[in-house]
Amino acid sequence: MTDVDPSQVLECERERLANSGLIQSYGVLLFMDKQSGAFRYVSANAASLLGEDPQTLLGQDGRDWLDRYLPELVDLPTSAGKRIHLLGALDLGCGELDVLISPTSAGWHLEFEPTIPDESDPSAHRLLALRPPIDTEKLRQLQQSLVEVVSAVTGYDRVMLYQFHPDWSGEVLAETVRLSTGTYLGLRFPASDIPAIARGLYAQTPYRHIPDAAAAPIALVSRNGDATALEQTWSDLRSVSAVHAQYLHNMNVRSSFSVSISVDGKLWGLIACHHPEPKRISLQRRQRCKELAAEFVESLQTVRKTARRAIYEALTACLAPIKANVALGMALPEAIAREFPTLAQVFGAPSGALFIDNAPSLFGEPQDPGTVQALHQWCLRNQGEAVFALDHLPEALVPALQPGGDQVHGVLSVSLRAKRLGNVPVSIYLLRPEEAGTIAWAGNPEKPLELTPDGQRLSPRHSFEKWVQVRHGYSRAWDEESLFAAMQLREQLLTWL
Repeated sequence: MTDVDPSQVLECERERLANSGLIQSYGVLLFMDKQSGAFRYVSANAASLLGEDPQTLLGQDGRDWLDRYLPELVDLPTSAGKRIHLLGALDLGCGELDVLISPTSAGWHLEFEPTIPDESDPSAHRLLALRPPIDTEKLRQLQQSLVEVVSAVTGYDRVMLYQFHPDWSGEVLAETVRLSTGTYLGLRFPASDIPAIARGLYAQTPYRHIPDAAAAPIALVSRNGDATALEQTWSDLRSVSAVHAQYLHNMNVRSSFSVSISVDGKLWGLIACHHPEPKRISLQRRQRCKELAAEFVESLQTVRKTARRAIYEALTACLAPIKANVALGMALPEAIAREFPTLAQVFGAPSGALFIDNAPSLFGEPQDPGTVQALHQWCLRNQGEAVFALDHLPEALVPALQPGGDQVHGVLSVSLRAKRLGNVPVSIYLLRPEEAGTIAWAGNPEKPLELTPDGQRLSPRHSFEKWVQVRHGYSRAWDEESLFAAMQLREQLLTWL
């Protein structure tokens, strides 16, 4: 395979996924304009489910059409994400249909798909009930329960719980497999596997269903012919990117279903479901999986609250004697030095540094003063955030590193102004040494895309075999709890410093 030029990868990131002018073939889409109420866009396959030709539907008054065929529908949703699901609500002579109505700023997506009869109630499938407090082992059990229950609801062959790391690479935390061989459990996938534009869509929508990635898409038609002007973010039928379809093909996946998991308004991960054959799951079962994800998030937030409460209490106990000693006239560096072993435990950082108006003090395990000074100056020039973390120092700082020893490779920085010390700038650094280790990737992360043999188009990599990367120059990563502790440290110091 020919190497890919970086500009081609960037172009792939810019693919207009939500404005393709196409839909998947398992349903029909009508778009009703908010201003006129007319059907402005209609999928070319409308007659197959609705019994009317697209050209006949275009321009019709959508509200009259809804009053005629869905008289029980009183109000249309108006807020993003507030969708209406009508199961088995319509039959225009082509079979019973489920209806999904999604609002946009310009109007409403009306989506129709054949009803799939359910012999059992998907709500009967429930997550493992855990009594608080939920520790690490219980959380692991809950993660496994989640993938197993979603597997039971969907019938998909492989179901994985996939968590994003701060760099947007992802890791499979739990997995269940029915028939396929091999496992992705514990493997990492590079950020380019789910590019930023796709993550943005996952963050806005509850799930993404692709019954058949190899099926030819259906065009949207309109009177002006500009179907790509239609924003399809909230459309379940939104077409499949050619690159993503090839990616699934390379994984031997024909059908996929992904449920978004967001925590505190940020995309945390996905429940990723794969199947080797075409497979469509009902709207009702998709909704049940959305509910299961929400239940899982509730447990995650409980775990997070418990952990953060413990951090807050430990940090408060550590800072109390520092505050008391400073109030008695002790210099801040000496007060911190006395309590630094406890502070080091809270942050998992064996070394630290304090700069008061550029005057340094070092704590804990020995560090080269020149390296720490260079780090401080770099932070002053390049970082404007009051709290930030690095687990790999920038190349500009590498020459400052002293060879040998437990030199600094990771830093958690907290900066503020101390009013009681004359409003001088104060910088606190928690430092971690190198922690050499390995990361098991699903395929080589350095080659996420390749050119086809003819060099005409991009193709995702073909290998997802375990690929072990040995990393040097990195510290243990700073997790969300570390950043929370750093923000709490800053807030508490500001109250008395």
